[in-house]
Amino acid sequence: NADLFRTWNGFDNDRIKVLLGPHAPYTCPDAYMEKVIALSHELNCGIHMHLSETKGEVENVIKATGKTPIAHMHDLGLFWNTTLAAHCVHVTDEDMDIMAENNVAVAHNPQSNLKLASGIAPVPEMISKGITVGLGTDGSASNNNADMLEEVRLAATLHKARLYDPKAIPAQAAWNMGTVEGAKALGYTDLGVLAEGYRADIVLYDVSGMHWMPRYNDLAALVYSANSSDANTTIVGGKVLMKDKELLTIDEEKLRAEITKAQEYFSN
Repeated sequence: NADLFRTWNGFDNDRIKVLLGPHAPYTCPDAYMEKVIALSHELNCGIHMHLSETKGEVENVIKATGKTPIAHMHDLGLFWNTTLAAHCVHVTDEDMDIMAENNVAVAHNPQSNLKLASGIAPVPEMISKGITVGLGTDGSASNNNADMLEEVRLAATLHKARLYDPKAIPAQAAWNMGTVEGAKALGYTDLGVLAEGYRADIVLYDVSGMHWMPRYNDLAALVYSANSSDANTTIVGGKVLMKDKELLTIDEEKLRAEITKAQEYFSN
């Protein structure tokens, strides 16, 4: 992690940010976490960690320490710098107060949490306390899907059902979580919106499909009706990476062959 940080953090005009990545309380004992926190001070580096993902994790940490994972990590000194906490499904009001007071941002992974039956994070409650919440997909072994547009849609619908409130997470709030709030959670202040001074990261969607009709509100149509396959052109930092659905920087057929070869290797 230290070598990775020194080599790559800030690379490509600060497009790449490196955080220290201890996995979770149940795989990282306190002695190890103390070393991670010390290294984060040495490097002036943020930390990304899975916290309070499952009931079992929370129960075991409380049994071992008498505190929730959030409270325990706070007491260890984890939250001194930028902290991105993944999941935070099972957090208390007191946990959320700690997170808000220490500017702990959250990576909300609704699809993974549903697939693994982890639960539903109290995202509206977090937002009401001023906590920055972005969206993630989690790893492929925990989700099988890396479709951010689906995560946006789930974020917009899941909490409505949990709270029996159709306004719990409006389309705009869900979209922000997938864009500007996610950027903020990672420490970026020039990403996530189309505005002067921001990086030119743009996706152009094909809105000709019947599933876009009738279209009274473009944002609502994007959040509730669009598919990722509607993406026609992508631009990152002003560089076109996909145009008219053709990848310009990746040999797709070669990539397919490499994936098939890897699958065959691991299947034997």
